[in-house]
Amino acid sequence: MPDSRVTPLAEIDLRPLAELEASERAFLSCYLSGEAGRRSLKNRISRVRRLLAAEPAELDHFEASLTLLERWLDRARGDGTVAVFACGALDFVQGWHLPIAVPNLLRVGAAPYLRPLAELQDEYGTLAVVAANNRATTIHLVTLSRTTAAARVRGDVKNAVKKGGWSQKRYARRREKQLERYATEVVERLDALDREHTIDRIVLVGSAESLQQIENSIPPRLRDRTFRRDGINVGGDKEALIEEAWAAWFVAEREEERTLWNEIKEEAFGEGLAAFGADNVLGALARGRVDTLLVSRDSTVRGTRCRACQHIVPDTSDACPKCGSTDVFTIDLINELVRQAELTSADVEFADASDALSQEDGVAALLRY
Repeated sequence: MPDSRVTPLAEIDLRPLAELEASERAFLSCYLSGEAGRRSLKNRISRVRRLLAAEPAELDHFEASLTLLERWLDRARGDGTVAVFACGALDFVQGWHLPIAVPNLLRVGAAPYLRPLAELQDEYGTLAVVAANNRATTIHLVTLSRTTAAARVRGDVKNAVKKGGWSQKRYARRREKQLERYATEVVERLDALDREHTIDRIVLVGSAESLQQIENSIPPRLRDRTFRRDGINVGGDKEALIEEAWAAWFVAEREEERTLWNEIKEEAFGEGLAAFGADNVLGALARGRVDTLLVSRDSTVRGTRCRACQHIVPDTSDACPKCGSTDVFTIDLINELVRQAELTSADVEFADASDALSQEDGVAALLRY
């Protein structure tokens, strides 16, 4: 039975979290999966305390944030997966029960560590599975949290038969019109569901004749999100059907990543609406120029943040190149890029590692202007 506490990933708004930051490493970000994650939290807390022993001000921030975190975890007893963000300096704590396991981690930083959540939101979304044959169509809305039969349309399209002569032609015309009306009703229901729930991908499965008619009726605004998987038995086990649909989802996800990377490269050859490398992408984000941020899943880039002027540079340094202050600390630059993308309403796409992207710090962007 689904955990009623679990929040669908699409309902987690990262923008308010991205707006939060501090001049000190005052935020505590915690991701825990299962009872084992909770048991290991004590060791991670001890490690952070040791690492901050020489930074008494940041240790004080950590202890204040930890108190808020532990209170939240005490109220959220269980063995599921959670993501929690706390800042004692702001008296702020917020967390969610997640529908999928994540690596256990405890991060101290000047802003919430959003990268794992952003990657989950990119990788998983709302899937509509249109399971159709000539008798009926069921539209399943699928997320990691739940699967619901959101709509059912009866078709009752008669089988093709051979009558001969004019009777055969009239029968065929009536049957074709019936298929058209049936497909139109399916697509109307699908369109209404998308306007209500914002469907990320639509998978058509079932009999070839019905699917072809439905596919022909899909409006332009849904077409780019729609793809077919032939050869799947829609009358079989529903769980197997959903598993096949997710497999189709991931095939489309990998293809979308490759398409984006190729589009960025083509822009570099032409109009130049592309940025490569952490430094250039950070600058483009700061000016609100990024349309889509592309990040390699294995990318790790460190940056430096100045406590005095808040300036960020995409490398590790002992002094701020802007104001000269030596009061600086290291940050996870990929997380900062994700945060800036959220603040400027840029899309974020995580991709499998490639040699070409890795040579650009694992970071590139398609620009708006």
